[in-house]
Amino acid sequence: MKKFTLVALAMMASASCFAQTTLWDGEDKEINADYKSNGFWNRCNPVVVKNPDRGGINTSEKCVKFTITGNDWSNGDIVLPISGGLDMSTNKRLSIMIKKPLWSNVRIELSDGKTYWRKIAAHYSIKNEDNWQKLVFDFSDYGDDLNAKNPTELAIYPRFEGGQVGSHEIYVDNIVLEANPTVNGSPLGDAEEGSLDGNLNLTGSYFKTTYFIVDPWTTKEIDDFAELNKKLSDGVTSIDIRDASTIGVDINKFFDGKNPNTIVYANEYYDRGNNNYANIVVGADGVGTAKSLELTDAYAFNAPHEFNAESVKLTREVQAGINSFVLPFAVTADELGATQVATYENCNKANKIANFITAERVEANTPFLAMGAAETKELSFENKNKDIVATPKPLDDGFVGVYTKTPANGMYGINKDGKLQKGGEGAYVNAFHAYLNVPEVLGVAFNGSTPTAINGVAADKVADTAVYDLSGRRVYGKLQKGLYIMNGKKVVVK
Repeated sequence: MKKFTLVALAMMASASCFAQTTLWDGEDKEINADYKSNGFWNRCNPVVVKNPDRGGINTSEKCVKFTITGNDWSNGDIVLPISGGLDMSTNKRLSIMIKKPLWSNVRIELSDGKTYWRKIAAHYSIKNEDNWQKLVFDFSDYGDDLNAKNPTELAIYPRFEGGQVGSHEIYVDNIVLEANPTVNGSPLGDAEEGSLDGNLNLTGSYFKTTYFIVDPWTTKEIDDFAELNKKLSDGVTSIDIRDASTIGVDINKFFDGKNPNTIVYANEYYDRGNNNYANIVVGADGVGTAKSLELTDAYAFNAPHEFNAESVKLTREVQAGINSFVLPFAVTADELGATQVATYENCNKANKIANFITAERVEANTPFLAMGAAETKELSFENKNKDIVATPKPLDDGFVGVYTKTPANGMYGINKDGKLQKGGEGAYVNAFHAYLNVPEVLGVAFNGSTPTAINGVAADKVADTAVYDLSGRRVYGKLQKGLYIMNGKKVVVK
């Protein structure tokens, strides 16, 4: 195979399981530069041009254009020399941005400079118009011998298929050796099933796509989102995918069978079905926006970064009368359907009375009592543009709000009759509720007045008889066959 004068290619960084390596992106090349200065061999007339479509997934200013007239090596491909060879000992996924006028299988081949010995294809599809697509080529099946042969050349063949003839202009950009998928800096593959919880930051590549091994032709699937779902526990509270390289994001795999309160920080909105974009925050920290936020007190909640939610819905049982709350956004009594809200002041150790101060508004992450509320099973804050404040650690205070199910043995909460109740063994407080963390209390007073009807202290323990489905919704009436949450445990109804 004849070679032409090559220009050495500077690698951005050594490949590792934690970093990607850009092999070519055109941004440091001159417009209309020919093969002598743009890094490719002189085959099929490669030239650096302005990106003809920056409105899609490829916003780069520059890319390479070339023309193919057939499938043979001299008329149907471009070749990128790799100075020093390509280290694929840990990272074995290559991705390429490509824009072309016809559908076809795009084949890439790796070479050691003597023979092309590793061939993989991916499918470029046309839907009404040619646009940039990101194709992935995974060499994992070739094992360690891939790196041992030190690939020094990469050929890209945008193949002609049956009936496709003539001359076609092809655009290529962002040739990348992708990083492996990682969670909080550790390889996803090293995590045990059901072990990941809390706030997770995804980096590396997370793909759902198909590629093909050429000899023999074998279809291969990549689904990092299904793999992540296996590793998640129902204690996961947020997933940040803004720094991950993604294709085919399956957003529901962040929620299916896991925590429905999970907050996903992303670079774009993803439809969870039926135009549902709940719990997806788009934008930078502090200025991100969610179309809607859907929460339930049956699962934990934690927002590591603040954002604005256009609408909020909270599934929790609100009893007629008095209820305890803590919410990640400011709220008024009117919004809760209550007559008053009150925040904790102190507990008088002499008369054992907990003192609260009434207010018109309660700030985010402040435990409070709401009085005069109507009975409901769902609180809705439609089109309120609520500012969700980052969730702090639990407050060590006399009146404590919780964002996760919390043991309440020896603590005082509000029971279904609107009275104080000291929790016995096995008692707990659900998320978005609050409890009094004091040695002993006999009643509650507001604004220094005589203790109100809330002052009756009930028996130690009340069993939790509420039943929830796996999405955290309260279930009423006769239970159908399936899996439910009862008293904090999973129960099968046959």
